[in-house]
Amino acid sequence: MELFYHLLVNPNSGGGQGRIAGEQVIQYLKAAKLPYSARFTTHPDHERRLIQEMAVHDLKTFDEKMSPDEVYPLLVVIGGDGTIHQVVNELYRLNKQIPIAYIPAGSGNDFARGLGLAREPITIMKQIIQNKQPQECSIIYYNEGIYQEEGLALNNIGIGLDAAIVYETNHSKIKGLLQKFNLHSFSYLSSVVKALLKQRPFPILVEVNGKQYSFPKTYLCTTSNHPYFGGGVPIAPNASVHNEKVDLVIIEKPSWLKVPWIAYHIFRKTHLNKKFCHYFQANKIKIVSTIAEHGQADGEEMGERSFDITFTIKKQLFWY
Repeated sequence: MELFYHLLVNPNSGGGQGRIAGEQVIQYLKAAKLPYSARFTTHPDHERRLIQEMAVHDLKTFDEKMSPDEVYPLLVVIGGDGTIHQVVNELYRLNKQIPIAYIPAGSGNDFARGLGLAREPITIMKQIIQNKQPQECSIIYYNEGIYQEEGLALNNIGIGLDAAIVYETNHSKIKGLLQKFNLHSFSYLSSVVKALLKQRPFPILVEVNGKQYSFPKTYLCTTSNHPYFGGGVPIAPNASVHNEKVDLVIIEKPSWLKVPWIAYHIFRKTHLNKKFCHYFQANKIKIVSTIAEHGQADGEEMGERSFDITFTIKKQLFWY
């Protein structure tokens, strides 16, 4: 079986890293005389429109029984976590189970960490070429009852602090300037400080395996598909894209003196058994938050609102 590579590139991801990675991959495919097409996004949410067009004219489901001389059209997404989030959700809306090859080129690249991908675009492209079939991985499916909203997340869905950090980062007045000079970490650090200062504890109700738990002083509430969020922070060390479990980490409001101690344990992956942390792993988890709080899915804002949200696992094919 031969492959035809349909590249979908977000050139603005990672402050321009998407363009660089896309051009590198195109030059490699040209030099190797491998067939490809390339589409570049030009504005926010353009991925969705491009996927709609490609699903009709170019892409198709994978069949292991395809003949050796048949050419399979493989979707290759080059961009950040937000880009792959948009692509997966649009394919879900179209009810298309299509394999995705992914080359990370964002500022966080947490999903790539969760998959264990290499860092270099050409190294990943070589692995994509060598592989002959996709692998099935778990991703989070969520259904929000108040706003009648459903969707998929590859990394995590958060309510509280992590979502507030996303909001502060996206609405920072200096974000564009810092990204222009490749100072993404400074922009993110500034947002972390602002969110830490603003975030207040809030109550949530959690339902796991038929049992209910109440946490009146929640500070951070993150449902994860793999260990990482925020550009490599191992918030859920036991989570994996290769099991069929949803991981939930809840951290209650700490005193300011304990914040460095909590951060130390998180980076050491020793926080799950500490008193300030509550950890659940299950096939299905429900969270109710009656107080309006910021929410985020894979770094995409969900708004400041109440939540009645249920999480389960779905499967997605990835070519890596």
